[in-house]
Amino acid sequence: MQRINQSQLEGRPRPSERVIQFGEGNFLRAFMDWKIDRMNEATGSDYGIVVVRPIDGGIPHSLNDSDGVYTVLSRGVGSDGKAVSESRAIAAVRRELSAVADWNDVLALAHNPDISVVISNTTEAGITYSPDCQRDDAPPATFPAKVTRLLLERFDTLGGSEAPGFQFLPCELIDHNADELKRCVLAYADQWQLGADFIDWVHSANAFYNTLVDRIVPGFPRDEINEIEESLGYRDPLLVTAELFHFLVIEQREGQPDLKIPMAEADEGTIIVPNADGYKERKVAILNGAHTGLCPLALLGNSLAVRETMQSASAKAFLCAMLETEILPYLSLPRDELEAFSAEVLRRFENPFILHRWHDISLNGIAKFHTRNLPRFKACWHDQGTPPRLMSLSLAAWLIFYQSDFAGSETLPPRDDQEVIDHFDVFKKIGEQDGRKAMIRAYLTEESFWGESLASDDLVAKVTEAHAFLTNHPFTLDRLDAWSTSNPSA
Repeated sequence: MQRINQSQLEGRPRPSERVIQFGEGNFLRAFMDWKIDRMNEATGSDYGIVVVRPIDGGIPHSLNDSDGVYTVLSRGVGSDGKAVSESRAIAAVRRELSAVADWNDVLALAHNPDISVVISNTTEAGITYSPDCQRDDAPPATFPAKVTRLLLERFDTLGGSEAPGFQFLPCELIDHNADELKRCVLAYADQWQLGADFIDWVHSANAFYNTLVDRIVPGFPRDEINEIEESLGYRDPLLVTAELFHFLVIEQREGQPDLKIPMAEADEGTIIVPNADGYKERKVAILNGAHTGLCPLALLGNSLAVRETMQSASAKAFLCAMLETEILPYLSLPRDELEAFSAEVLRRFENPFILHRWHDISLNGIAKFHTRNLPRFKACWHDQGTPPRLMSLSLAAWLIFYQSDFAGSETLPPRDDQEVIDHFDVFKKIGEQDGRKAMIRAYLTEESFWGESLASDDLVAKVTEAHAFLTNHPFTLDRLDAWSTSNPSA
């Protein structure tokens, strides 16, 4: 069987190089590259992508071996409840470079005035400043240092202060990702003594747009690839699977220029807003908060994957009630938008094509509860005058999970820094010496978890009750009904 190449594009045009992309991984290829490819076809735009591998390693195959062409397979549940599967050969990627092996070629991209957009996904740890990076490193180690060097190349070769700048659309999953990238670039400009003219040009000719990205991308379907390739009629070692849902928010603040790349013109899944905070809050609270709230309960109930858990009527009802009563009322966007997004999240959780394991989601679970759930937890508590019942059960379940105090725990150990796990050993000893309530109080008092002590008498009582509910009898997901219905407001 032949490997995919540009013959699979069936005559679709190949666009001109106008975008630099730092990152060759599954997410960018199934999200930004896929969106740009569809944009080119829908609007007649001409945006081709040069992919730069920022570091050695990564995916084991080169895009160059298939003319830059690969397949995105989008699969999920449609609004009618039926399974949908859509394949698309991507024409927008033109070639791939390695920052390590081809650094001079990467810098040469700055010489092309037609290239005007830089996108990236270098993981949450990618946008960082290190004083060890030097101007003449080939390449500098950090992503922002590479960007600074690319900007300097542009400035030096295309006219200094008259040089056309770049528009940056970073996709890293950190708050205000573009602001942080710009902050690091300016730190390197200062460290490398690049001069006031260069710094002024970074401010005046370049634009950094914060973004919010949302699409589940499982990646290469190793277990299904033979059947998929047979149906497609070609081999594709870079095929990537993704859910149907896709959502990109680009924050264009007052004073920032209009985007050169027309990503929102023909794509309902891309919006441009003056402030993205409400959409970030929505995603973190509803999508991520639902995962984090239900995760330990699913694991205690011996349900290993999200789609499996959603087949339990009790678990689904619990999740819906938590969203409806303890999360949605405490978000800033209009209620109808929140309800529509919440319904979409439930469909995404039920996607039959995605195996999303709860044990993977449990990674750093306490920190996730702090950032994703605690703000709504506290708002609900303040509003109702009593700790939210459903998320209190989740708090108790996280304690049990981290202490490995449930059936099946030997194959599902806590996944966190050892320092965090050690705290739970201390809590367990307190419980053995002074009882359950003392253990719960110590757990809720731990400021390194919550940023403050949460150990008020009413929350200690509620979580102690929840802990007893989860441990005094064998726990199954069906028992969630008993906890939820014992409080009419839930």
